[in-house]
Amino acid sequence: MTRQVHMWSRGVGIALAAMAIYAVAIVSFISLTLLVISMEEGGANLSDSTVSLTGAVVLLSQGIGFSSGSFTLGITPLLLTGLLIALIRQLAQRLGTSLLGYVAGLVTWMILNLLFIQNASVNLSGSLASHLVRSSLVFSLGYLLSGISDWREIKALKSLYQTRVSSQIRLIVRMGMITWLLISAVFLVISLCTCVYWAVVNHQGMARLFTLLNMGMGSRILTTIACLMWLPNLLMWALAWLTGSNFQIGDAGYFSMWLGKSTDLPPIPVFGLLPDQVSNDVIRTIVLTIPLVVGFIAALLVIVHPRSCDAWKIITCKADEISNKQTIIRLAYPIGALCITATLLVVSFLCLYGVSNGPLGKSRLAHVGVSTQEAIRSVAQPTFLGFTLAWVLVAVIIAFKVGLHVVVANIHRRAEEAKDGDVESLHETDTVSGSAGESSRVISSKDFGSTETSTTVLVHAENLGSSDSKADANAKEDS
Repeated sequence: MTRQVHMWSRGVGIALAAMAIYAVAIVSFISLTLLVISMEEGGANLSDSTVSLTGAVVLLSQGIGFSSGSFTLGITPLLLTGLLIALIRQLAQRLGTSLLGYVAGLVTWMILNLLFIQNASVNLSGSLASHLVRSSLVFSLGYLLSGISDWREIKALKSLYQTRVSSQIRLIVRMGMITWLLISAVFLVISLCTCVYWAVVNHQGMARLFTLLNMGMGSRILTTIACLMWLPNLLMWALAWLTGSNFQIGDAGYFSMWLGKSTDLPPIPVFGLLPDQVSNDVIRTIVLTIPLVVGFIAALLVIVHPRSCDAWKIITCKADEISNKQTIIRLAYPIGALCITATLLVVSFLCLYGVSNGPLGKSRLAHVGVSTQEAIRSVAQPTFLGFTLAWVLVAVIIAFKVGLHVVVANIHRRAEEAKDGDVESLHETDTVSGSAGESSRVISSKDFGSTETSTTVLVHAENLGSSDSKADANAKEDS
């Protein structure tokens, strides 16, 4: 009983500590920002709005949008969400995790969010049930990522998985998940490089917006830091832009590699970094092939890597060492691994694109972000085509080597058969010649060396001669 109470108390402590640390950090930054803006603008003191704005930001980072008058904000700052999940995970690792602790912490976390919801001075979007579901997902991700593998229940499931599932299937699943993580990381790095390029090329547009808003240096710095909280959202929009899709700022802006236009964008400085169209067809074509190249290289590593399916062993081995069974296995395993990778890519990017979108208003800015289905299709199709090309390339190389081996083996076999036939013919010729020699030696008197044998042979020859003469005489009489 004492042990169970201890588990419950640790779960409650994790939830309370995470919310306290996170809320203090948020309220400190908001207080500093409002103070600097008040000092630079010289207007009324804005610090009175700190507490209500802190609660709204805490809820917004968990996917709960809000509106106040004509202002609406429903785009989740994914960097804040990630930091909150990392904070919960770190505290859970320090204090320890268990199933009972997770339940207690989850209930505590939902109660804390209920307090923020009830005391919010802004209008929250969505129902109470959706608010609780979203906040519970954030806590669950942080808690379960900390040490779920150490739970007794998870260890039992892992042991069952290892005993019931063959090592080959486990290898396929492991390689599929590793490939998914690798491709996702590469796409995010490419998106980050794209955002950096936008910032370098279009920084004057952002500076122009700062000037139009008459913002001082302190306000510019703190506003830029605040905008960084939406950097993961911008990464997802950049990935859609790179792969041939588009993203929109409601009806006020449309951005793709073929078209970049904006009219009456909201006065948000980060919107000054948004890109123009790519006018060079060669550069645009090269950029559009990035998912294809990434998928091709990743699939090639899965197929030929020694710790994966190791099809390279078949390509480099000697021709007489090729096994049909091993060839089929080493070509079939990558199909399963890449199918798992494809499924995980679609599901993960579906979630990421979904949470990166949101509203900035009620009519003209009701949708800001990407079209989820179009964005997933633009990423998935060339990537999966790269998978297919890599597998076909390796299969063709192996088939060519196997076919060449078969052709060479047939040539050698026919050459051996022809050689054996010549040897048999030569042997038969030698046998016939030997028989003729034996006959001549029987007739020759020299070989026998005896007078009696020679006389016998001569008498036999005379008898044959007389028989032939009689046969000729009878033939003449008949005629």
